[in-house]
Amino acid sequence: MLNHLRAVAVLFLLLPSALVAQDFNFGLRAFNAGDYAVALQEWSPLAEQGNTSAQNNLGVMHEKG
Repeated sequence: MLNHLRAVAVLFLLLPSALVAQDFNFGLRAFNAGDYAVALQEWSPLAEQGNTSAQNNLGVMHEKG
């Protein structure tokens, strides 16, 4: 029973990072498809939360206009 509870706890700890990765990758697919508005929409909240990859990609988008 204790091992089961530990497994559930680990799942709940990893779930947010999986969702963040999913949003980042969705933004990356949008960017690569030329849908910059969607990429901006996906990456902006991640960048505000401290995601350095999202911050970098937004910087590149702003630099290139």
